[in-house]
Amino acid sequence: MTTTRPRITLFALGGTIASLRGESGRAVAGAMTGAELVTSLALDTRVELEVITLAQKPSNALQLKDIFAVRDRCARAVADGAAGVVISQGTDMLEDSAFLLDLITDLPDAGLVLTGAQRVPYAPGSDAGPNIRDAITTAAAPAARGAGALVVFDQEIHEARHVRKVSSHRLRGFGSPGHGPIGHVDGAHVDLRAAAAPMPRFVGLQPPLPRVDILPAAMEASPLLLRAAVESGARGLVLDGLGRGQVPPDWMPEIAALRQAGLPIAVTSSTLSGRLGTDYDYPGCLAELTALGVQPCDELSARKARLLLMCRMAAGA
Repeated sequence: MTTTRPRITLFALGGTIASLRGESGRAVAGAMTGAELVTSLALDTRVELEVITLAQKPSNALQLKDIFAVRDRCARAVADGAAGVVISQGTDMLEDSAFLLDLITDLPDAGLVLTGAQRVPYAPGSDAGPNIRDAITTAAAPAARGAGALVVFDQEIHEARHVRKVSSHRLRGFGSPGHGPIGHVDGAHVDLRAAAAPMPRFVGLQPPLPRVDILPAAMEASPLLLRAAVESGARGLVLDGLGRGQVPPDWMPEIAALRQAGLPIAVTSSTLSGRLGTDYDYPGCLAELTALGVQPCDELSARKARLLLMCRMAAGA
């Protein structure tokens, strides 16, 4: 009896995982195309693999338009019969790409998986091959269908909402602080639990999105930074707050004035995990911020809260 192998489409964006050694001796991220990468890794997978190169960039050069282009190509691939899609890219922006794709993509009948590598493919003990293989295996798994954007790294499966890059160099480069992975990959076996309730989706959005800037709260951080961001063109702000969502007390008059002018502002916490909370009653606390109409973003990093606010603003939500 012949079993039809599932078709998986791999979209390559570059990154460390596709690096070659440059004349300087240092790695040139994205030097290989997706096809060259897959050939160099000699992958042994149980799928029919289609490889398409969409970009050859280090991830610090990725832009919103690149991720929207990935969204559109994913939808097209699935419409053409792909059982799942994999995106390979650099790790520095991987959590941003995963979260944005989770917000703007709806693939109820296919897996959507992102991965990368901490070590270049030519380094001893590189994780490039194992991570690509595990990502392909996960994308083909029935349990991944409709699960939203997943990050597969070092045999762990993480949901886009909670995943963070937790090391600049270790092979276990990603984690979900306070939550942990929602699954694991063991060879051909995928153990995937149900993800949390999905974030609101903005499938019809098209770039460009409105500019939103992040303002990190810190000891004696100047409130003038808020006004400077707006005067230079920001149409919304994310406050990367302290603890349960606090900001310095002298930020409050500027925040009040910006809210009075109708500027969308969100707040999150710079801690690695934990919800925001209106536990306190003092200047700069979350209760004061929410009273001004600042939007709390529970358990999202500032980078992800920024993407969510941008999508909300673009959608008029």
